[in-house]
Amino acid sequence: MTDRFDVLLCFTSEGAAPVDGPEAALRDAGLRVLRDSAVDEFADALANSRLVLVLCSRADRALVVDPGADGEQAVDPRDLPAFVWLVRRKVADARRGRPARMVGRYRELLALHRGLHAHPVLMVRGLPGVGKTVLTEQYARLFQDTFDGGVLRLGPFGQHAPEEVLSQFHLALARAAGDRLDADLSGIGFDRLRDHVAERIGADRRRVLVLIDDVPPGLPPDVLERLLLPASTVSTLLVSRVGNSPWDVAALDLAGLTPAEGLRLFSDYRAPADDTEREAVLRLVEHCGGHPITLRANALAVRRQDGPLASRPDTAPPAIRGLLAGCGPVAAGIIRLGAMLAPAPFPLGIARDVLGAGSVEAVGELQEQGLASLVDGGLRLQPLVAEVARAGLDPGDLPASAAKSLLRLLSDERTEYRDFLLQHARALAERASAALRIRLLRPVAAAHERHRDFFAAGEVHAAILSTEGATSTDFVTAARVEIACGLYPEAVRHARHALLSAADDEERYAAELVAAQAFDCQGDYGAGERAFWHELPWRGAARLSAVVASAQALRLRGRAREAIASLDTVLPELRDSPSGDLLPSALLEYARVLLLDDRPRRAREAAAEVIAAFHATGRMRHFRCTEAELLWAEATVTLDLQDLHPDRSVAALRELESRYGRRHGAESPAALTAAALAGRALLLRGRPERALQALSETERTVLRVFGGENRLRYRIRHGMALAHGQSRDFGRQAELLEEILQPQIRLLGSTHPETLESRLDLGLALAFSGRDQYRRATELVDGAADDIVATLGPATELSEKAIAAKRVLRGTASQFSDGRQRTP
Repeated sequence: MTDRFDVLLCFTSEGAAPVDGPEAALRDAGLRVLRDSAVDEFADALANSRLVLVLCSRADRALVVDPGADGEQAVDPRDLPAFVWLVRRKVADARRGRPARMVGRYRELLALHRGLHAHPVLMVRGLPGVGKTVLTEQYARLFQDTFDGGVLRLGPFGQHAPEEVLSQFHLALARAAGDRLDADLSGIGFDRLRDHVAERIGADRRRVLVLIDDVPPGLPPDVLERLLLPASTVSTLLVSRVGNSPWDVAALDLAGLTPAEGLRLFSDYRAPADDTEREAVLRLVEHCGGHPITLRANALAVRRQDGPLASRPDTAPPAIRGLLAGCGPVAAGIIRLGAMLAPAPFPLGIARDVLGAGSVEAVGELQEQGLASLVDGGLRLQPLVAEVARAGLDPGDLPASAAKSLLRLLSDERTEYRDFLLQHARALAERASAALRIRLLRPVAAAHERHRDFFAAGEVHAAILSTEGATSTDFVTAARVEIACGLYPEAVRHARHALLSAADDEERYAAELVAAQAFDCQGDYGAGERAFWHELPWRGAARLSAVVASAQALRLRGRAREAIASLDTVLPELRDSPSGDLLPSALLEYARVLLLDDRPRRAREAAAEVIAAFHATGRMRHFRCTEAELLWAEATVTLDLQDLHPDRSVAALRELESRYGRRHGAESPAALTAAALAGRALLLRGRPERALQALSETERTVLRVFGGENRLRYRIRHGMALAHGQSRDFGRQAELLEEILQPQIRLLGSTHPETLESRLDLGLALAFSGRDQYRRATELVDGAADDIVATLGPATELSEKAIAAKRVLRGTASQFSDGRQRTP
């Protein structure tokens, strides 16, 4: 039976009024609450609730009862934060259920505890089925008072290739930490998410145990390092089948059970009839190396049908096969179902949908035999059992019915343990029909995209597009992800394919739009105009999004005022009826284009509106909120610089940085923006080495706090390139400018002042780098000079730099012959 409620709330008739506040607090915390006043069948309500909460109004006390754990705890309901925290923790424990039965292992438990006391990270290693996960779960339960901040469970990950682990860990961490922090953690890249979770845990100052189950062999040490939360209050237990690993972590090698423990485990299922049988059991323990599954399977087999132990298998796979052969039909069906799915817990609802109501009773049979356990709100087959069952599996029609049940669960974005469901979807997709395969993979790709893991999303989209039946929308979605990955030619190709297969105007518009955006990202604005911008859909559902997209296109072309006018027409409408991400996207574009048009005050107001909206929903680390903070900082610094002396001395900029640090924090966007300007100001004083050092330090902080794809980081890299140029290291200067030029074209446009300056400087660096690229250098400088005059006019500081650059190139022309440099 699955629980329909988290809490059954009981109270006396005179306590009805005082119960309203605690009930509201529990519901606000996301718990499902049932009042016993609305219950006709109390026994049914009790069976369908995870906890019983008894409010005693006269004593100002609440009694939290967990029937499964035979435990109760009292708390004052007037202290609502403590009250809610206790109930949520009890509900979380009830959701998990009790760990699988374990015999002995007291020395290993003590070794775990001592190991974690001495080391922040400890790995439990051992053969499949030896009890590694059971041991760590038992440790987490028995030593829960040591970790007053609770347990964060992640994994298993052993079924994934090493290159897939980070993407899967990202989804798992976002879900588990989001549940723990009661926050939406989508829209955050992996490294920033990990640091954010570690920061929140550290701020709580409670010890937390992180369990990472089934770390796969072949995982590079630097990837394993990224799985660890960098917080001093975190202890991490890793579980792996790897024997000798390249990982530099303390390890506990888990062997089989001792003879006494093995005998006790066997006796729990079938007590030896006499001393002779007892000796036979001890011989079996010795022969199988104390392997728990082998012992349990043989004990159950002997209990079911007497026979000499000497004829029983002493290795796990044949022992498991014998045990599976004796399962009832529904239990066998659950085993087949679990073997088809990923080796992660799956909801009992899937088993019920596929196999019928009898599946609930069959689960008890599987648990009793140690073949499966209820964890994390679902059923998990013992991994070695699943591997044995998977060999030679004939799935029959199970994949289709399981896929339909899984798709029903995935249709609800609020479904618990969604990362597990996505793993099951990917596993089922390998066995399902083409139509179901596409439907199963779509939510997997969408999840990776929602969490800013575009390369993982792209891999899934590639599988979708290679399947017969992929639609125009599938090709458009894949093209959008390819743009995020910087794969612009591939995006254009898939957009054109989408256009050919479009079934209506809406699909045609979507295909043309993404094609135009891919062209724009490459700076090919003429192709973008021909693809879409010449005919915007001014009616229908696509109108508002098309206007916002067209404003971005106008900004990339340097037509700031047209973009402002366009957004001014739709922002009131978007504010009246906010639809998803469109309003913040429009406001961010508004802030960018206002900055381009030298209106920093209005730009700051637009950015502040976005920041306030995300802070109100607790999504402070969402990438759009980060973009808004950087734009707000850019506008703020621009306004404050208006009061500085025109030479913007290093000292004045450092003072500005210090002021921002005191007001907003040393790692705030404003402080880092001022730090970048101060570092670049050192170049004006002819101090390239000091500038390079300062800018490198600032860049490391920007990368850690905000990531690498933002204008601030590109500005810092440009300053570092100039420092190398001043030091006459033109080769390194050219490399840095090559790295940022295409991202600048995509983010700012090819005629943005900062992009134009990068084009000029890259041309000069190539000319002096001795890399035989004089022709390309000339094209870059001449093209940038023409665009500067056309966009900014002839009487600007940048146009003067362009004229000087052209003179320099003409002066060095004698060093080249047919485009090849003769003298450096």
